[in-house]
Amino acid sequence: MELIKIYQGNLVDARDLWEFLEVKTQFNKWIGRMLDYGFEEGKEFWTNLSKTSVQGGRPGKEYFLSIQTAKEICMLQRNEKGKEARKYFIQAEETLKQLNESKRFAAFNKLETSKQKFKETILSLGLSDQDYIQIDFSGRRVLFNGTPIEDEQLNRVLLVSRDLATEMSHYNTLKKGLASKKDITEETEKNHAEIRNTLMERGITPEELSPEEDIKRLKN
Repeated sequence: MELIKIYQGNLVDARDLWEFLEVKTQFNKWIGRMLDYGFEEGKEFWTNLSKTSVQGGRPGKEYFLSIQTAKEICMLQRNEKGKEARKYFIQAEETLKQLNESKRFAAFNKLETSKQKFKETILSLGLSDQDYIQIDFSGRRVLFNGTPIEDEQLNRVLLVSRDLATEMSHYNTLKKGLASKKDITEETEKNHAEIRNTLMERGITPEELSPEEDIKRLKN
């Protein structure tokens, strides 16, 4: 049962929380007092101006909290409604974690399939297992602009990115009739560079994303 709506998997409208907690203090005074406990804007909560109502007047200020911030605010209430809301957020976090892990498994398995197909094509051209490893590493190094994170530790976004770069490399190797290690390596590096540029344009720097728990260990 949804006690308090959670947006984008991790955001809570502070006004929704205030209403659920049945706080008697005016919302603006209450949220101001709560955020004075040291929460950082842009990291633990976000604000924006609401749309002007049909009656006119100045737009109000909306507050959105991370789930972690919402949990801490619930603890500050020191009442049963606060305990109930905090328990709800803990359960929501666990559900979200399980969902993300499921999607990450799927992305990892898809990448492994793409890598295996690419490897088989490379072997069919007379190159070796070691050649494939070096070709793949060259692409990964470009994606991370240096030492790459192991695929088993990538988050879902980077797993999908790696998969697309690998699929592009495999497709173009066949389409262009590439056969030498040098040509295939250059193609692989080019495709990983294009994916990196796309990520960077959207504010995602691959090497700045922390490694996640080894996905092979999670499977066991």
